[in-house]
Amino acid sequence: MEMETASTQDSRVDNNQSVSRVCPSQLPTVIEYIAGLDLILTVIIGITIVLSIATFVICGRAITRVLSHSPKRFKTKTIIVLLIYPVVAALAIMSILIPKAYFICDTVSHIYFMICAYVFYSLLIDYVGGEDCFIKSTDSETFNAKTPPCCCFLVCLKRTAVTKNRLLFTRLLILQLPIMQSLLFLGLNVVFVEDIENFNQIILYFVPFIVLSIVIGVWGLNIAVRMVASLHTELQIMAKYFALQAVLILCKVQPLVIMVIVTYITPRCDFPLVLQVQKNAVFQMCLCAEMLILCIWAFHLYKTPGKNRNFLAKTESN
Repeated sequence: MEMETASTQDSRVDNNQSVSRVCPSQLPTVIEYIAGLDLILTVIIGITIVLSIATFVICGRAITRVLSHSPKRFKTKTIIVLLIYPVVAALAIMSILIPKAYFICDTVSHIYFMICAYVFYSLLIDYVGGEDCFIKSTDSETFNAKTPPCCCFLVCLKRTAVTKNRLLFTRLLILQLPIMQSLLFLGLNVVFVEDIENFNQIILYFVPFIVLSIVIGVWGLNIAVRMVASLHTELQIMAKYFALQAVLILCKVQPLVIMVIVTYITPRCDFPLVLQVQKNAVFQMCLCAEMLILCIWAFHLYKTPGKNRNFLAKTESN
């Protein structure tokens, strides 16, 4: 009887431990969140704010330099592209301070990136003096649709000449990004607000459409970037493109890695510091550090020194 009682008590302890390890999915309010903050999360929030402020300062310097030295026709579009870094950093602060706003903040940064992708394409066309000038300056093998991520499925396509229709095709591939992604994320936000409990299950039905739209848009960007980069190496087009594209990669791939790490190393996940709150805090801190690095890099890429400045001035005069 004593052995049976002891085994029964042990099983109850194991059950209690497994139950206590089940993390609640409900997100805390701001008051509950602040009241339950521990030292580690407080330090993470402080680091995130410092990194974000540094990003604001560097971006401010970059914008000031663009306003002072870049030709007038490039200023607005260049500033819109550069603002992606402080926008993501500002939304990271909001997301880490207001747990229930994390998906809304992610939506805003995601849609702003899609807008930047189309603006970046327009900036490339401005760099080469417009579509008509670009068509005249290219040869019969400039347009190449066999680029990542669709190159494996388009092995039969050959290089061709740049035409108005082909540039329109490329523009539409990129233009669908802000339109389709806005519609998809608008629907997801409605679900998030109305039924947060089932949100993680419903989002799986949206993922294929989100990924397909991104793949098509990235394909269009790769076509445009490779056309311009091959003709004007002094503009560092590939580096500028990667500095922008890295934002999407970090925002979408990194959370999956951090979720796995936080899930296995976190000592507890009781309310209000649920697993989603801890994962989001670590992710936003890492994201702000990366935005600072990318912002510094973009500052050097867009400061138009040497031949780059001479080229832009020549384009402006034309």
